[in-house]
Amino acid sequence: MDEIIEPDPGAGSHQDGSAGPAGQSVDDGIGESFTQILALQQRFRRRMQDVLGVDPAGLTTMIHLATVGTDTPTAIAGNLQTSTAAASLVLNRLEAAGHVSRQPHPTDRRKVVVAPAPTSLACAYECVRPISDGIDQVSAALTPAQRATVAGFLDAVVHVYQDALRDGPR
Repeated sequence: MDEIIEPDPGAGSHQDGSAGPAGQSVDDGIGESFTQILALQQRFRRRMQDVLGVDPAGLTTMIHLATVGTDTPTAIAGNLQTSTAAASLVLNRLEAAGHVSRQPHPTDRRKVVVAPAPTSLACAYECVRPISDGIDQVSAALTPAQRATVAGFLDAVVHVYQDALRDGPR
């Protein structure tokens, strides 16, 4: 009969916080919490898509426009990392739903800019407000030193993502 070997909960981690054999990380709960945050973020995006009645590309475009205000279709295509033809289809759907409008470019008559509808932005902000307010409350409860530590950690995580996107799959 095969012997069942239980994994050693301390294997692969060190008291000093360094990684163990084969790059195993310390079981400090950060990885699990981060995994939960990522999963919740995906669920939240789907909820926003449902509330706004848009597809994933439409939501990405709405988030972009909420951040920058107005933008050209070409810049929106770049943000979506897609062709201008595909971005036009996304913009057509958003425009038909009343989420955006195309307007003449303020300085170049050959171009148009896409502007988000104020009512759509207000709806999106109402969806995001509980998370934004909650994060503000959690942050306000921290000491300045704790906020600096958390900000440094999150900045390092941003760099990890940027490096992974720049370097591609390994």
